Amino acid sequence: MHPGKAQQGKWIVSLTNGEKLGEVQDLLLDPAANEVIAAISSTSGLINRKASGVTRAAVQVFGVHAWLVTAPDSVQALDALVSLPLADLRGRTVQTEGGTKIGTVGDVLLDDQMRVLGITLGKVAIQGPLAESKQILKAAIKDLGSAKTPLLVDLPQAEAAAA
Repeated sequence: MHPGKAQQGKWIVSLTNGEKLGEVQDLLLDPAANEVIAAISSTSGLINRKASGVTRAAVQVFGVHAWLVTAPDSVQALDALVSLPLADLRGRTVQTEGGTKIGTVGDVLLDDQMRVLGITLGKVAIQGPLAESKQILKAAIKDLGSAKTPLLVDLPQAEAAAA
């Protein structure tokens, strides 16, 4: 498992000519937070921020130090993608369906193919197995919430996986 934050700063490199096209600044997840669908490499505009980067389909290799993409024209505008920026998920309150606060989202946990395996807790507000592991697997997440609502977790399922 790899934290999403570990992807930040990795180079985006074209396989056709070896050109550095940018660096991963943030990750975009699909709306259900099952996998990374794109990486933002730059943003422009003061008022209407526009992101550009590479989509998952253009990435051939998620490497240790760089992401290798098919061609230099792989970098494109990402504004049309329906996505959940990882930056918007970080810091979101995590609680049980009954309202017990567990903590806040610190990061996502990814496998080698950039599929989401779960989340890490930033601030922890409880004691027990979750406080020690600071990880909640995807299966225990019942609702991702929003900017105004918390991420909901099935506590017994999360604790069982953590133990």
